[in-house]
Amino acid sequence: MTSKPPLPARMFDPWPRIPIDTATGSDFFHLDRIAGDAATRWALGPEGAYAQNLTLAEVVDGAVREALLHLLELGLIDIDSDRLNAAPGLPMHRERTNS
Repeated sequence: MTSKPPLPARMFDPWPRIPIDTATGSDFFHLDRIAGDAATRWALGPEGAYAQNLTLAEVVDGAVREALLHLLELGLIDIDSDRLNAAPGLPMHRERTNS
């Protein structure tokens, strides 16, 4: 596992990014497929986007929520609560990376 870079010193400072291998067959590739399947099944299911005629923003929020819940419930990802709570702010805007 890659070590985590230090948290930003001030609110709104950029968060340093960790390089991620997104190649076919990588760990990310497998998690992406699992999360994508969970999100798609939610969207097409009886409580999902099509059944509820949701807005695009609601679809995105619901799909991301379902995908994260699925990965967390499987124990494939963990929330670093200490890091999350120690940060001076949350990184709400993502800058593009090469990953």
